[in-house]
Amino acid sequence: MARYEINYLDGNTDTVANAPGHEWSGNVFVVLDAKKRTVYLAPTANIRSVLIHDEEANG
Repeated sequence: MARYEINYLDGNTDTVANAPGHEWSGNVFVVLDAKKRTVYLAPTANIRSVLIHDEEANG
């Protein structure tokens, strides 16, 4: 699993935790869950950076 920190051009940030995957689709950054369902969307034009932190699964 990974934790994603999405940093925007306006200084705001979002965090998505426990997500196993992501993809860049067209002009959108997409974070996916284990069943490949979208859990987060962000337009790439507004993103300054995406930090991906690998985390061990708890269980």
